[in-house]
Amino acid sequence: MKVFYILLCFFTFSYAQFDDLGYDMRSEDVLKTFDVEPEFLNNTYFIDVKNTFFGDKHQDYLLTRFKNGHEFIPTLKEMFLKEGIPQEFLYLAMIESGFSLTARSSKRATGMWQFMPKTAQSLGLSINAQIDERKDPIKSTQAAIAYLKGLKASFGKWYLAAIAYNCGDGRLRKAIENAGSDSLSVLLDPEEKYIPLESRMYIRKILSVSLLFHNIDTLKTNDYDYFLNRGANSLLATIEVAPATPLNQIASKAGISLNELKRYNPQFKRAITPTFAKTYHVHLPYQFLAQYKENTQHQELKIKPYLVHRVGKGDTIYSIAKRYGVPSKQITQYNGIKNTSALSINQEIMIPLNKG
Repeated sequence: MKVFYILLCFFTFSYAQFDDLGYDMRSEDVLKTFDVEPEFLNNTYFIDVKNTFFGDKHQDYLLTRFKNGHEFIPTLKEMFLKEGIPQEFLYLAMIESGFSLTARSSKRATGMWQFMPKTAQSLGLSINAQIDERKDPIKSTQAAIAYLKGLKASFGKWYLAAIAYNCGDGRLRKAIENAGSDSLSVLLDPEEKYIPLESRMYIRKILSVSLLFHNIDTLKTNDYDYFLNRGANSLLATIEVAPATPLNQIASKAGISLNELKRYNPQFKRAITPTFAKTYHVHLPYQFLAQYKENTQHQELKIKPYLVHRVGKGDTIYSIAKRYGVPSKQITQYNGIKNTSALSINQEIMIPLNKG
């Protein structure tokens, strides 16, 4: 999160002229979506912050980041719509990670939604030597939705849920207690500093970005008005595969390159699906779904036989292959091992077993 906090301090997009920007009912509706009173649009410090951080030089950068998220945004919209989450929480993901599935902060927050390990695991996401579901575009978004809905239920207002997402619910409860109010204007008081500076800036940025993407004149001027009409139909398909399935086999059957498949599934740390669960979900663009189904229509979803070898002192790919009677090339391909001389002690290697 720290990386994108710094970047967003650098994002001086087009709000230098905010004082001259006429607020209409659309702007008020945006704030109401977050349960913020429309009067907050006239909050002097809110306007000052926007003028300080959102000059016109880097507006296009922000618009470009949103454009680059086109592969995931319809999916997020569809999931939000089904769960009653305001669409504006898209901008929370953009601020957290720029819609990057592999974003990582110095504090070990990871993925599009920048979950810390403890929070992610409490939300049911798996993190182990074989998988990190914080990087799964669907499962991490499901976790974010559950988390936001829980925060909304606890605090009663969406802007408080957004603040708690950033600083933690315990920190926000203490702030509300000290302030004697949950009013946004009160909590953002720069003198009292009820909540951390990062959190004060965080909610202002979400509101500011939401206003930007609902400003028809700004979007039309930059030829981005199609953002307003972008649908909520997912562009991603999810297939179910067996554990210990090589990703290159999945890619081949779908007619997609292995690197492209990995780009949509960075949750898998190896070149095969993990071995712990009965099945795993793999995501790919919808245009590849038909070919995958055609190539697998007569195949049963079953676990392929394999062994797990834990690398010991002196082990090499050649010695391991010889021990199990499996070609070394098959082992390297199955495990996605590019450098055969870089094995580490206790590294787990999957040994595919041939018939007989």
